[in-house]
Amino acid sequence: MARSSAVVFTDLDATLLDHHDYSWQAAGEALAVLAAHEVPVCIVTSKTAAEVAALRCELANGHPFATENGGAVAVPQGYFEGAHCDANTPLDVTTLGAEREILRALVERLRAKHGFRFTGFGDMGVDDVIEATGLDREAAAKALDRAASEPLLWQDSEEALDTFCGAVEAAGLAVRVGGRFVHVLGQADKGDALTWLRARYERAHGPILAVALGDSGNDVDMLEAADIGYWVARPDGSYHGSAMGHIRHARGIGPAGWAEAITALIAHHEI
Repeated sequence: MARSSAVVFTDLDATLLDHHDYSWQAAGEALAVLAAHEVPVCIVTSKTAAEVAALRCELANGHPFATENGGAVAVPQGYFEGAHCDANTPLDVTTLGAEREILRALVERLRAKHGFRFTGFGDMGVDDVIEATGLDREAAAKALDRAASEPLLWQDSEEALDTFCGAVEAAGLAVRVGGRFVHVLGQADKGDALTWLRARYERAHGPILAVALGDSGNDVDMLEAADIGYWVARPDGSYHGSAMGHIRHARGIGPAGWAEAITALIAHHEI
């Protein structure tokens, strides 16, 4: 195992990545310090495996990761057996949630029955995703390549959203409200992904200190499952959740807040 027993689990959008330009540069120095301390950084995101693959190459990140809000977990082959892994190491992927086809069929049925107003990724082409997210064409195509979730641009009322969530849950599936999208997924969330990965780290290396960072509703389960959780500030400076118990507030928005949290943990010898 690493010199440190800590493992960092992080959301991407508006957390490690800037909400507006998707840059991680404000967290670059903190990432370098974690690498020097051999602290794994495991991405846990609503993004797809195709999107994460490109970012992992950019970050030189060869650690396990979870996609589509915990719907699937990917582990580089040989990682927990001590093999040297990088961003290009072949992956073993485990589906924790539900297949995308099941999710898409449900939201279409609910829209037809109740008249809910939303636009799902299944309704969108690449140009629509570009308009909704600001991603470039290549990145937008990767965002559409989904396996275990169906994101929706919600265009109806909060009351309608409550009704929709109840109907999805009654069907045995789940809804998570993220920074940009409402995500329909199976009964697996980011907290389940953290717990699944923690078990494998601990089986291989002994107890870990799980640190989790996020900014929105779909990060709640992950922060609750961690030993130390951090809310980073949202673009308007507010926080999604309170600082209480093992969950703290990072001083800063997005990747700047992410860096502040990591710097504080290292300064206080917590990791």
